[in-house]
Amino acid sequence: MHKNLKINLFLFCYLLVKSIFVDTAYSSTILNCTSDIPKKVACLITAKTYKTDIIRIDLCQNNPFPNFRSTPDFNAGKCIKLSNLDNSTKIDINKKFGFINTDNIEGQYKYISIIFLNKFSISGLFNSGDYYWGTSKKGPQYINKSKDNIINPEIFTTRLTSWRGKKNLNNKYCRNGGTPSRCNLNYNGQKLIAIGLNSEYIETSGKETKYVFFTSELNEPINLSNNLKGYVELKFRKNLEVYGNGSEIKSISIAPFLINTKFISNQ
Repeated sequence: MHKNLKINLFLFCYLLVKSIFVDTAYSSTILNCTSDIPKKVACLITAKTYKTDIIRIDLCQNNPFPNFRSTPDFNAGKCIKLSNLDNSTKIDINKKFGFINTDNIEGQYKYISIIFLNKFSISGLFNSGDYYWGTSKKGPQYINKSKDNIINPEIFTTRLTSWRGKKNLNNKYCRNGGTPSRCNLNYNGQKLIAIGLNSEYIETSGKETKYVFFTSELNEPINLSNNLKGYVELKFRKNLEVYGNGSEIKSISIAPFLINTKFISNQ
């Protein structure tokens, strides 16, 4: 059984509401927030708090979880598991990772994949003019508003049950609306896949969703050779989506998380 590793990172999530899977990802572009309240659109802010438990991180040559599979296949994906995870109890994922084994790593790596516990805790704050809007422990649509700076916005916790939500509606981010268990998307220029997993790492949705599998296609593939010395550097963008009606903030929610991944050689 893999260890759960607590980390602060920017992750993926208010998509946890609303998905028939095809290979082509739907494209969405969300801009950074300005000092103006967004009007019937979302904009991005940096999360003040973002916590989750990581089970596993891999660098892969092929997609380890194509649509015809019901569970990830890291051997077929030609993946290498990044080190530091098995021996750590708490890490910041915005760091450098070596390799467990460098004897057989040669190839072109196009994907980074992560399995994390289906529990995400976040908080965030938006300011416009004389007012501050902060997250509430009740959830993304319960916003605290104040004229005083909300130094510590409340943390709320959310879990994935279905990408299509309780009413089985199309998720606007997912290709063709997604399925209850799987969402393919193209978010701010990155191709992403997010899939619910049960305790046996089999694709599922609903209350049986214990883990979430996430993979991102790298914008620039990483080419590795055997016995190469160096490390992989992962940098997460810890963003939240702020949605408003032009005069009030209506929700602050978890955005799809984006990762900058690169290999830095020590040779």
